[in-house]
Amino acid sequence: MKRASDWMDATERVREQLPLALTGLSYAEDHIEDWDYATADTKSHTHCYHIYPAMMIPQVARRLIRLYGRPEGTLLDPFCGSGTSLVEARLAGMHAVGIDLNPFAVFLARAKTTCFDLGAVVQDANALRQGVEHLLKQGVSIEPPRFFNIDYWFKPEARTDLALLKHAIYTYTAPSTRDFFLVAFAATVRESSNTRRDEYKLYRIPTSELLHYRPQVFPTFWERVGRNLRGLAEFLAECVQRTWVHVIEGDTRLKIPLEDNTVDLIVTSPPYGDSQTTVAYGQFSRLLLQWLGFEDKIAKSIDRRTLGGQKRAARVVYHSPTLNQTLDTIHAHHPNRAAQVKQFYDDFSECFLEITRVAKPESYACFVVGNRTVKGVRIPTDLILIEIASCFGWKHFTTYHRRIPNKRMPLRNSPSNKLGELCETMTQEHIVILRRE
Repeated sequence: MKRASDWMDATERVREQLPLALTGLSYAEDHIEDWDYATADTKSHTHCYHIYPAMMIPQVARRLIRLYGRPEGTLLDPFCGSGTSLVEARLAGMHAVGIDLNPFAVFLARAKTTCFDLGAVVQDANALRQGVEHLLKQGVSIEPPRFFNIDYWFKPEARTDLALLKHAIYTYTAPSTRDFFLVAFAATVRESSNTRRDEYKLYRIPTSELLHYRPQVFPTFWERVGRNLRGLAEFLAECVQRTWVHVIEGDTRLKIPLEDNTVDLIVTSPPYGDSQTTVAYGQFSRLLLQWLGFEDKIAKSIDRRTLGGQKRAARVVYHSPTLNQTLDTIHAHHPNRAAQVKQFYDDFSECFLEITRVAKPESYACFVVGNRTVKGVRIPTDLILIEIASCFGWKHFTTYHRRIPNKRMPLRNSPSNKLGELCETMTQEHIVILRRE
């Protein structure tokens, strides 16, 4: 195994071959020419636990770690979402720190990176099944939680069964395994709700379909438990046990709880834009958080608290000619939308203060970004990112491009909310590699 310092001056071809021992990837996978992974299994290991909006696929994170990471180094994902990069860090023998504002993302990332004792999980699964059967036979009724519009989003039978299931999880499982079952419970909440399955925003199933809809809470839950058990076994078999992961609920615009110059690699997929108009992380998580016991005000405030979610003055100075030109084009016809776009990049730029502080000199930062369209104007975030990063001491190293066949994103949407007026949304991602000077 070459030392990390020996990798720095190698060619990209050699770079792809040197660190194979870090991840144990096959020769065939290492020599894939593109980054699309159109037919790859993106639900291996604990990546199968739960869906999440606009997830980075594990193959991309795995390859970036192989190319730019080092054994036993520390990886940071400042927008970690459901924790894809954190899982891959542990599989590759790196420590990891993840940060996210969304408490459901933090809960999910922690569960996915935890080495639950497989025997204890199986034992508790059997106890839970027996406990649920006992409660049902006894006719036990548990009062569902009370939150706004629960009757709108869940049928009476779904509310009753979900409440009993949650009660059983807390009664028949140990604290050391409970989050494993709560992840399966969260997935069951989503599958048993009245929301459309192909949407991340909160849209209700049409009334005509709702009449015939019969949520199957218990079969859905046990199917999820079985699938997640297989993922856990796969993760445990390949996880490097000496590694650690810390997942922090926090805001990257504020102070990251790490010392200066301690991060060896950054791998992240930041938001494409503000959550209220782009990817609705908060709406996706709201019902799940409410059933998990979080307060309504927390569950409902996520999209407002994320990058670009609230109007405020810029706190850092940065320069991006590409962004300025794009904003001018949007502002000519839609000044309010231009202001919203600028707010997102103002907030995004602020994150670079902390990202730069904790990164080691000559370390790499890998950003997986998409170029969204606002009012018919394509926003080249990949170029804007490079210009913003240069203001904080980062140099562009290279950019890879991939089609996104596996992300659940609408191929077309309405730029003006007018019936029949459509434009293409993101069908390609850009993997921007930066190096700290």
